[in-house]
Amino acid sequence: MQRRRRTGRLRAPPSARDSQHLSALRCLAGILPVLAVMSKPLKAEPQRIVVLTRAGLGDAVYVIPALRALRRRFPAAHITVITGDRGYPLLERCPYLDQLTLRHLGHGVRGKLQEILRLHRGRFDLAVILDTSDEKTLHTFLAGIPYRAGGVKKRFARLLTHPFVLSPDAHQINDLCKGVVATLGCEVSDWRFELFPAPEARQTALEKLHATGWRGQRPLIGVNPGASAPNKQWFPDRFAQLVDALRKSGMEVVLLGAPSDMEQVNAILSAVHHPPRTLAGQLNLDELIHCLSELDLLVSGDTGPSHLAGAVGTPVVALFGPSRAAHYAPLGSPHIVIDRSHLCAPTCSFWTCRGDNRACMRSITVAEVLEAVNQLLEHASNFSKP
Repeated sequence: MQRRRRTGRLRAPPSARDSQHLSALRCLAGILPVLAVMSKPLKAEPQRIVVLTRAGLGDAVYVIPALRALRRRFPAAHITVITGDRGYPLLERCPYLDQLTLRHLGHGVRGKLQEILRLHRGRFDLAVILDTSDEKTLHTFLAGIPYRAGGVKKRFARLLTHPFVLSPDAHQINDLCKGVVATLGCEVSDWRFELFPAPEARQTALEKLHATGWRGQRPLIGVNPGASAPNKQWFPDRFAQLVDALRKSGMEVVLLGAPSDMEQVNAILSAVHHPPRTLAGQLNLDELIHCLSELDLLVSGDTGPSHLAGAVGTPVVALFGPSRAAHYAPLGSPHIVIDRSHLCAPTCSFWTCRGDNRACMRSITVAEVLEAVNQLLEHASNFSKP
């Protein structure tokens, strides 16, 4: 079996002439749509395919079924995936690709030019852009890749030979991945999620869970308080009240989270009256996936573990503030989304709150989350995990 190659980061020091280079690139980008040819059919089966993805852990969940569809459509092709550092570990054992590369642009325009050169040297004949990124579209065009499939944006739509128009109300990751590969003739009727954690990590995850004192009591509820952006986080005092309510009703609760979430986890632990079990900061990615598959339900914000839980069939109660549930809700399992995105100021983002002190997340009450947990547990009793 051919050994998969992995390549590292490209690093480049900032250049004083970057602004001049950027101006030149922008001028060139302005005339490219006139020169490009749209909707060019494939003249032959591609031999070398590069797939460019979004950077997140949750994003990678939806990339895997796209890679499976590409592999089935082009079984003899060499498939290289270029992804970000958060999604990279989830794709390391994916059997549908030949090479996995970490994307790093370095500094300024010099880094962008290096990215273009790397794509050019790859001698790819098809680029699959699982993103609506103008930058990725432009880079693949400038690299001379003859066929380019991706999501359409107004600026560089004509640079794509296989464009896909994503509905404004569609899931911005899953539906994009499915739509882009469909433009290449890939079969998408068997669109399902699968993850590839190391099998031996399951035993380690169970040992760590048992070390908390858990002995198989049900239901086992996971609580994941972290999120990639502070504005997407619910409040520690409310998580603490939720944990107490779940524990008083006889449910087992385990706190989950990355090492970066420990400040919020510790705030929850200091506020609860009925301490939960905790594995926060103790699990690697493979162990986390196995742990999520053991849960009866996960309560989480809009963050990667909620998408992992959906992929392994664990029901999710998801708390959404500045991000729209229709765009980013976890898929693959029964879920209830409490969506408050309509309360956000028009200028809010994941990182900057322009409204009334995170009013969107503050409007989510403990009572409605508890009700959603009970409702979903009752519904999910008829649902079988994959």
